[in-house]
Amino acid sequence: MLLLDSNNAPTNTVYYISAIAYGTLKREGSLDLSALYRKVSEYTACKPVSFDFYMMALDFLFLLDKVYVDRKGNLHVH
Repeated sequence: MLLLDSNNAPTNTVYYISAIAYGTLKREGSLDLSALYRKVSEYTACKPVSFDFYMMALDFLFLLDKVYVDRKGNLHVH
């Protein structure tokens, strides 16, 4: 779900997690899926990131054509 939910904290949304993932990829250059998940989880240390929300956030970034995967499986920012 991409819409903000009034019953959910803003930091537990696809928008927020995708922003963290995009910023992390921009800083780091390229990361694989699990390394990026660890970095995103470290950033949001107060509450663990659901892997389902993390995958939806990456799908969101792919749909916006902001990230791509190379032949080795690493994620990169366009």
